Amino acid sequence: MNASLAIVIVSYNVRELLRECLRRLEGQRVIIVDNASADGSAEMIRNEFPDATLIANADNRGFAAACNQGLAASTAEFVFILNPDTTVAPPALAALLELMRADARVGACGPRLLNTDGSLQYSCRCFPTLGRLAMDELGLGKLFPKSRFFGDYRMTWWPHDERREVDQLMGAALLLRRAALDDAGVFDERFFMYYEEVDLCLRLHQRGWKVVFAPDAVVTHHGGASARQSFAAMTLARYRSLFAFYRKHYPAWHRILLKIIVAIAATLRLPTSRRAAFAPVPRKVWSL
Repeated sequence: MNASLAIVIVSYNVRELLRECLRRLEGQRVIIVDNASADGSAEMIRNEFPDATLIANADNRGFAAACNQGLAASTAEFVFILNPDTTVAPPALAALLELMRADARVGACGPRLLNTDGSLQYSCRCFPTLGRLAMDELGLGKLFPKSRFFGDYRMTWWPHDERREVDQLMGAALLLRRAALDDAGVFDERFFMYYEEVDLCLRLHQRGWKVVFAPDAVVTHHGGASARQSFAAMTLARYRSLFAFYRKHYPAWHRILLKIIVAIAATLRLPTSRRAAFAPVPRKVWSL
């Protein structure tokens, strides 16, 4: 067991995926924060992984708050925030830790993420400006993924094949330096889910820490297992956090323009098969 590393997993109703994830982490210091799952996840952890630390919440506290619970449960120098729907390749942790130890100004680093079929999952993004979000919300990034203009926000123009500093990394697999968290602060619990890692990466940059993508570390992210349980609710949660991010970091008029962009995009770009379930979203955007 690596005493300098703790792995924090926040879980909600994904028992089977969590079981497989934990099996790959045998011998590591793992802290699981269960957000009141109703599928027997907590019992499975107690019975099958007694060496793991379990924090079983009585209600769903959200991703940011649960991550902070996990962070507070350890004093390890490095903390790996990991989704339960992931498979960590054995050398990945070693590669990420080596990067951190080689440069004391790296506050966060993340691996190359792969989809279940082995294809690349775009896990680096630029910070969300109005222009970038307009392109993304209107689906132009998907239409022209190799365009540096249209695909700028999600960096789809870049093959994710070299180590580089980036604005932000996906929170599905994110290694954090404790000293950087002590300096910039932990996750902002105003973000129930989504954009908490964007906010953290921005604060790290503001404090002079580097955020680095490491393609030599590989993690498979099966993707959105908890979020898929309620498409419309999770979409609204994403928008709520996006507007909270804008409320925190940008002038008020930016948020007004962003709501117009989101309302138009939410109406136009959804596939016909989901319009019925998604219909309330554009209207509710204005109250977020």
